[in-house]
Amino acid sequence: MSHRLRRVLPPLSMLSLAICGGLHAEVPATQNDWGGIGLMQTPTARMAEEGEFAFTVGHVSPYTHYNVAMQPFPWLEGIYRYTNVAAVPYAASKGRQHYKDKSIDFKLRLWEEGRWLPAVAVGARDFGGTGLFSTEYVVASKRFGDFDASVGFATGYLGSNGGIRNPLGMIDSDFDTRPDPTSAIVNAGKVGLRYLGHGEIGVFGGVSWQTPWDPLLVKVEYDGHDYSAEPGVRWLPQDSRFNIGLHYTPKPGVRLTLGWERGNELQASLALHSNLKNAARVAGPLDPPRIPMRESAMASTPDTEAGNSPMEAAAWDHPAGTGTAGVESAIGDFPLLPGHTWDSVRQQLIENAGFYLRKVEVSGDELILHGNQTLSIYIADSLGRTARVLDNVVDPSVEWFTVAHDRQDMPIAQTSVSRSAMAAYVRRDIDLDTMARSIELNPPGSSREGDIVYDRPMDRRLRYGLAPGLKEIIGGPDDFILYQLTANASASWSFSRSTWFAGVVAIDLDNNFYKFQYDAPSNLPRVRTDMRQYVTTSDVTIPNLQLTTTHALGRDLYGMAYAGLLESMFAGVGGELLYRPVGERWALGVNANWVKQRDYDQRFSFRDYKVATGHATLYYDFGQEHRVHVATSAGRYLAGDWGVTLDVSRVFNNGVAMGAWATKTNVSSAEFGEGSFDKGIYVSVPVDLLLRRSTRQRADLVWQPLVRDGGARLARRYSLYQMTGERDQHFFFENIKYIDP
Repeated sequence: MSHRLRRVLPPLSMLSLAICGGLHAEVPATQNDWGGIGLMQTPTARMAEEGEFAFTVGHVSPYTHYNVAMQPFPWLEGIYRYTNVAAVPYAASKGRQHYKDKSIDFKLRLWEEGRWLPAVAVGARDFGGTGLFSTEYVVASKRFGDFDASVGFATGYLGSNGGIRNPLGMIDSDFDTRPDPTSAIVNAGKVGLRYLGHGEIGVFGGVSWQTPWDPLLVKVEYDGHDYSAEPGVRWLPQDSRFNIGLHYTPKPGVRLTLGWERGNELQASLALHSNLKNAARVAGPLDPPRIPMRESAMASTPDTEAGNSPMEAAAWDHPAGTGTAGVESAIGDFPLLPGHTWDSVRQQLIENAGFYLRKVEVSGDELILHGNQTLSIYIADSLGRTARVLDNVVDPSVEWFTVAHDRQDMPIAQTSVSRSAMAAYVRRDIDLDTMARSIELNPPGSSREGDIVYDRPMDRRLRYGLAPGLKEIIGGPDDFILYQLTANASASWSFSRSTWFAGVVAIDLDNNFYKFQYDAPSNLPRVRTDMRQYVTTSDVTIPNLQLTTTHALGRDLYGMAYAGLLESMFAGVGGELLYRPVGERWALGVNANWVKQRDYDQRFSFRDYKVATGHATLYYDFGQEHRVHVATSAGRYLAGDWGVTLDVSRVFNNGVAMGAWATKTNVSSAEFGEGSFDKGIYVSVPVDLLLRRSTRQRADLVWQPLVRDGGARLARRYSLYQMTGERDQHFFFENIKYIDP
């Protein structure tokens, strides 16, 4: 080997190692000005981790962007945006506010990065808004050590600098030009299919550099937008097409960006993000400690094999003279250990497992408890806590503990656990997968009918509580946020376990709805757009007051009827039927209502408008690893229009849902008004994941670009589908770890 070759090879070898090592380096995927993963103004082909949720607020004159980004799948990014345009007045507010623009974006990854090939994604910005910032693009990204380079091609806003003829123009000359987006503002909310991919093509791109200091990332990009033809603003000075930004992460979940854009404007943004898919439930200080299992149960194993089901377990022979039919004086405490009564056990179950026991049956070696679980949305937690309580008070001969879940006297489902398997898992003699084979979720009534040893009459007919309430409108023409904070006093009286009378009285504590002066024009009956009058007319309102009854009409069929003040704007009568087989992916529901519009004071007077409304809804779950829940409803809406609502959500194993809905009815876009059709996005999170306290409540964050009269549905207080959640086998077994975390 020559001396020259020896001198060249070491540097080449080091370079090869750096490049090959760079194939595995991770430059973090971070948000751009528009809320999506990207550089500054431009997107990249990168995606956030599945389940990521981010809120970003950023300013570069004259725009302030408020972005909500969700990553429901590894390959799909969705963004809802609210933009304040400081240079343009909002005509509807008569000059009192700047123009507000609302839009929806999406990005789809076509394939991931390989050893030689880059990651490639396609996307659209302002796809469901005014079209003011509408753009369509394809972008590729490739990592090289600590650098992540991207290049893309776009039509519309992001590629307005142009320079490349649209190849689709060779097929149809209509693709050569793109209409002025400002002319489409009156059609705000239309999905931009008509102009998708139209206009000249521009180039954009840039690079991110992960500095040696982990919290700091440097971004440099080439912006493909021509600011001399800025929609709405008409012209913005641009001294350079290169933007630069410093991206700083002071702590996990918080990102700060400071940049210099257009060669003359300072940019600043804050991003708050968290992965909701990976959020885990943590028992908090307000939760009672789990009761230890008895040493006798942990040290011995009954003859019945842990894997047998309650229906297969061998019959339990009662000692002579002590069976449920033989000793009437002791039947109320059978098969409890000495010193315990079912009333005392019931109290323990309420305090430690959130389980309100109403009836107990004994069938062979199976103990069946009927009642209502109120502790947590994760019923495996309540099952595990219930098993621990019972293990300390029930004769060791009982091998299976079964909890029959009731909701308003409707049998929903029953969960069963092997006592010996539970003890073995607590000792960690077996793993969770083995334990899961000794746990069942079955339809109600799956166990053999047993002897009733405890049947408690109904108590606590009166229930009451006090909680805060909040109503808000974000991005209206009169102010950025309009809100009403109330104190809500609720009470209910149960005539029986299946029939109750409940209501809410709301007392206004503070609101700024007096600023709400703009009454949106409507070509339909005002079933929702009179919100200002409903909020400001009275300081004390009755948003709900109704009589409700529910019944199980069959093993898988449920019914509900209701009458009264059903919501803040409508009162009337109605009913619902739901067919939901245990373990199936689908369910079918139907509701029908006759309602009359309430007066603005939300008390007991009414307006003249009345309507019959109702829907048939098909619920269906797709997929296993990536579960998608789809609810398709068809029927008549409050304004008398007929149509269909499609609600699609990605449901993670921990119960978090990221979704969107859209409604299209037989009213035209012109009749509907601004927005063209009803739509929105939402995130629903079990409160268990947010607070260190167990609860069945959920926190719902909803973004609805505009509140209009078309596509409006009755806001019913109760839903049979929600009330029968214990029938979801997939959710139960995906969270079986909570039986003894």
